[in-house]
Amino acid sequence: MDFPLLRHVLEFSDVGLRITLITVVLGLSFSVFWVFQKLFPSYLFGEDSEYAGYIYNAMGVIFSLVFAFVTVLVWQNYTNVSDAVAKEASTLNNMYRLFSAFPPEVDRKGKEALKSYTNMVINEEWPLLSKDQFSLDTYKELLKIEDIVIHIQPQNVGQSNAHQQLMKLALEATELRRSRIYNAHFALAQPAWMGLISSSMVFLFFSCLFKMNSGKTHTMLIFFLGLTVVGVIYFLVLFIHPFLGPMAISSDPFVNLLKLSWAY
Repeated sequence: MDFPLLRHVLEFSDVGLRITLITVVLGLSFSVFWVFQKLFPSYLFGEDSEYAGYIYNAMGVIFSLVFAFVTVLVWQNYTNVSDAVAKEASTLNNMYRLFSAFPPEVDRKGKEALKSYTNMVINEEWPLLSKDQFSLDTYKELLKIEDIVIHIQPQNVGQSNAHQQLMKLALEATELRRSRIYNAHFALAQPAWMGLISSSMVFLFFSCLFKMNSGKTHTMLIFFLGLTVVGVIYFLVLFIHPFLGPMAISSDPFVNLLKLSWAY
């Protein structure tokens, strides 16, 4: 399921994302604070502040536990995709080296196909991953590599062993690519995401309903609590999509194959 607004926010720079979150969260918080403090003071916790404080503390604990659990899930998804991308590039590099075990025409054809596929991954497919899409032409290029590997005719025991390993690596590369594409989406479904945001706002708005002797102190408490909530949401948003945002996983492992590993 898509999140157009979240996609738009993630197109900002790191600083822009922080400023946007701070502006939205604090803007909503102080708006609620002003409305209840000025227009509906009868709804504020006065003599009951002590009992409301117990509830507020319990809300804080529950909020922290839920957000910690979800943040760990999002972070694990991000790191798993990042590791899979690095492993996919390493698998292609191993295939490139193994082609040297075969006759020059097979070696040249296999390496050229790998370079062509890697270029297409970088230039065509990578920009599509942020949109939860993939390149069909790139997939066809991968099928060409598999076809080359399948039709290799080993001439000796060494080539036979290399061919078996090459077949295994080709299947692994296909599986890793499938995993990369499958995980190119938001780590949280819309109900979970909306539930977390709404619970954050409820927790923050609740802090606006206390009646304090010092309005300045109350304002500062809401300000710093809002910044804390922004920090949690910022971390969650930063890693919620592995290929979108300031921390988007780059195609550097594939670029390094062409510029370093396969340059000679």
